Amino acid sequence: MARPARDPGALDWFTRPSSTSTGTLNLAYNALDRHVVRGLADEAALLDPFAEQGSRTSYSYADLLEQVGQLGGAFRELGVTPGRYVLLALPLGPELLFGLLACARLGAVAVPLVDAEPADVRRLGNDPATAPPTVVVVDGERRAALDPVLEEVGMTPTYEVVRHPAPGTVDATLGSFDLAVLMRPGSFQPAACAELAPGSPFLVRSSTQDAAEPPRVFDQLWAADLADTAVRAGWAPGSYVAPADDPTDAAPYAALLAPLMLGAAVELRR
Repeated sequence: MARPARDPGALDWFTRPSSTSTGTLNLAYNALDRHVVRGLADEAALLDPFAEQGSRTSYSYADLLEQVGQLGGAFRELGVTPGRYVLLALPLGPELLFGLLACARLGAVAVPLVDAEPADVRRLGNDPATAPPTVVVVDGERRAALDPVLEEVGMTPTYEVVRHPAPGTVDATLGSFDLAVLMRPGSFQPAACAELAPGSPFLVRSSTQDAAEPPRVFDQLWAADLADTAVRAGWAPGSYVAPADDPTDAAPYAALLAPLMLGAAVELRR
């Protein structure tokens, strides 16, 4: 499990902890919504200066909230509810961050596989605590290699969402969708933030240096550790942080999330 958070008081809570309750919160709310409410809507949240030609290179906090809410709405329509698994087999890029925060927003469990190595997928399949994913979001170039491994380990998803699919390779009637279609504004009602217990699982990190170590789980209260990390690193609104700057042990995912806890911007480097 994730190490205990240092300062839960640094977070915004829906229901604050008390002697009779653990309280409720949402990591995505702490990363996005509260900054928009407090006047940072137009501040930079995500920069992707090396994006493919014709792709978007920057997102404000309001933009990022819109993207995450839209994807969260799509996930919800595909049956993703609190506690359900979403596998994110995506490269380090905006869509990975959208997916992580959309999962946090719904209370789903994100399983990111930046490298999408077959060994990582097999380890997840052999872990009795990891359920088959409701949705897999996969980069089109990785799909052909990933799908057979998912089937092999009994983790075939209910639905598959493909980033940059090859022409003619997605069919909604068969449960496969083009990510760009799901992300069109207005396609779904944006997802609101679920009110979650701090111990609700949020992220499963499968790849570790020790192949015998079980996947590590980070919960919604990880937001407090992320905020603490950002404070100690000196990040603040107006500062830019690249994943390579991540001082935690959950790279690169913590560096995609920690800057947002304080209103800083994530700057992607390829």
